[in-house]
Amino acid sequence: MDLEKLLSKEKLCITDKPSPCIAQCPIHVDIKTFIAEVSEGNLKKAYKTLAKRVPIPRVICNICDHPCEEVCIRKDLGGAISIGALEKAVIKHGYGTPKKEFSIPKNGKTVAVVGGGISGLTVALDLDKKGYAVTIFEEKAEIGGRMWNFQLPPELLREELEHIKKGKISIRFNSKVGEEELQKISKDYDAVCIDTGEWHQDLEISDSTFQTKIPGVFAGGTLVNKNDSVIYSISAGRRAAVSVDRYIQKISMTASRENEGSYTTPLTLNTENIEKILPINRSDKGEYSEQEAVLEAKRCIRCQCLECVNSCVHLKKFKMTPKSYIRSINHNEAIILGDHHANKMINSCSLCGLCGEVCPSKLNMRDIIIETRQSMVEKEKMPPSAHDFALKDMEFSNSDKFTLLKHQPGFERSSHLFFPGCQLSASSPEYISKIYSYLTTKIKDGVGIMLGCCGAPAEWSGRKQEFEASIKNTIEKWESMGKPSLILACSTCSNIFRTYIPEINCVSLWEFMDKSGIPQENSRHEYKTLSIHDACTTRYDSTLQDSVRKIIKKLGHSVKELKFSREKTKCCGYGGLIYYANKEQSKEFIKDRINEAEEDYVVYCSMCRDLFSLEGKRAFHILDLIYGEDLEKLGERKGPKLWERRLNRTKVKEELLKLYGESIHHGGEIAANIILSESIEEKMEDKLILLQDVEKVIKNAESNVEKFVNPNNGHFLARKRLANVTYWVEYEYEQEKYLVHNVYSHRMEVLEG
Repeated sequence: MDLEKLLSKEKLCITDKPSPCIAQCPIHVDIKTFIAEVSEGNLKKAYKTLAKRVPIPRVICNICDHPCEEVCIRKDLGGAISIGALEKAVIKHGYGTPKKEFSIPKNGKTVAVVGGGISGLTVALDLDKKGYAVTIFEEKAEIGGRMWNFQLPPELLREELEHIKKGKISIRFNSKVGEEELQKISKDYDAVCIDTGEWHQDLEISDSTFQTKIPGVFAGGTLVNKNDSVIYSISAGRRAAVSVDRYIQKISMTASRENEGSYTTPLTLNTENIEKILPINRSDKGEYSEQEAVLEAKRCIRCQCLECVNSCVHLKKFKMTPKSYIRSINHNEAIILGDHHANKMINSCSLCGLCGEVCPSKLNMRDIIIETRQSMVEKEKMPPSAHDFALKDMEFSNSDKFTLLKHQPGFERSSHLFFPGCQLSASSPEYISKIYSYLTTKIKDGVGIMLGCCGAPAEWSGRKQEFEASIKNTIEKWESMGKPSLILACSTCSNIFRTYIPEINCVSLWEFMDKSGIPQENSRHEYKTLSIHDACTTRYDSTLQDSVRKIIKKLGHSVKELKFSREKTKCCGYGGLIYYANKEQSKEFIKDRINEAEEDYVVYCSMCRDLFSLEGKRAFHILDLIYGEDLEKLGERKGPKLWERRLNRTKVKEELLKLYGESIHHGGEIAANIILSESIEEKMEDKLILLQDVEKVIKNAESNVEKFVNPNNGHFLARKRLANVTYWVEYEYEQEKYLVHNVYSHRMEVLEG
């Protein structure tokens, strides 16, 4: 797996990008955290958040012009959050005497700051914290500059400035610095930063680093900040301090400085479902009380892109964003080489692609997970139990128990091949012959039949070689039939063939029926309003989706669209084989989907219908509407059990072979004599044990006398290893019947001496 390529995709995720207010703030105060603390009533913590980025916070927060409010997402949804008023409330109600700061040892380097205004003090304070010996040259008898022009309590300003004067920063008052003085200072100090001065306006200043034409001399304040913005003056001073520090340390002056000052965040936010809330009124002379501040802060949207997480059951369950997911995959691939939690997480993705559709950056985890599973298989780190059953089911569907390839009876060539797929044949075998009969009446130049599996389980499980072999086998069969067009009844088959075998001309059964006319066996049905669920494998197949809707309306029913439909449809809980890899996660997918609407659902994927019915949702396959006789009963019908699904496929083959006067030979089956209680059947479904497996165990036990007997109850205990799984069955023989009392399986091999 190309981990460098993987990590490059991580950059597409914008979930951790700063909110517009933080990006617009030229010193990037963590406004989101600040407001979150206020909303919880933690005003002291909110003050500490401000103090991390704002110099002299009790002063600056009272005079800041707050450009952050101009870009607030809430602006058009009731009014921007009153960030400035919240800061003032926090200064008033959340300020506490600061703890004594740890004294940083001086590093032996000296810096001169010309001007003790807002920008100059920012430079001085920032560099003092880095260990520089800083000297301020102030032409007046007091520092603070235009801070004195604001209507601030004089005692507050004096207290804050006095704290600076008592610190380690040296201040030379009444020291006006002209051109000559600057030349001398620049030789006496390792670097100089100019805050203000009329004659300095003629200096050439670099836009990116604030470096002047005089070596070691940098600009700040009004020299680079051409407006009266307080917060931009602080930003200019902070950026100048960074340049001074880098200059003295002899490191790159420009590296990683793209987002200094205000910038436009790449974060985007879907505001479609955000409620409009008006600002909270301020009761005390335009200021918030503590309670009012909390209420105003609660209006904050907490800007963060979580479109994929909010839409995806899987990402919610594992509390993952795509960025953290990719990092976890990288860690699993490069370092620990197979972690149980990570493996389970990777195999719990439905591969539906919804995340990529809702993501503003179009970051699709499906492609990443597929490649990851392939890498896990290649490195033998894929848990054997994750997809074993599905792969064996695929093997069964491609065995002589189900496969069939024939021209229409009486024809030597076929213009079309009907490929119903393995799951529809397993779920609703009674419809396959009816569909085939319908097609033969509509197509006059031969409709062949092709039974088998499209290979989706191999693709979803990361079995690249098996999948490629399946595709190759399909191509060979298609070519042997004269390269006819395929009519597909399964949406997953449509997606697989159109993606991996584009040379085959494919049309969905629903497109064909829409254009050729639907069977008229449905006139007896009562018309219904149905919510339509689109299979996730048809996400971008609008032609197929339109055809299904047209058929439903032609049948007299009305369609109610789900919120997540068409290109934004959700998975039913089967995709990616999660039904086998993580059944608990699968059920959460199912419940999430069926709870979207109260109406009965109509689907065109048999697995979707069966899983929805499994959790009690009334659902119809579109074929139920066309061929079904009693919709009320069909709406309540549960899907077949796993062992019945395989039996149904064989029945489909048997039924079609009758058209050719052929049959399948059955020999020695005892399944009809096996009795299962309801609880045993449920356990078999949960443990993925087929009736056919139980039959083989009992048959082996009876034929080869390989069984234990419990003298207390007369029950037999038998086992048989089938491929890589050992099955155990506890049973008793009574009146030519085999009554099963317990079943279980494991992957441990029992060695006999």
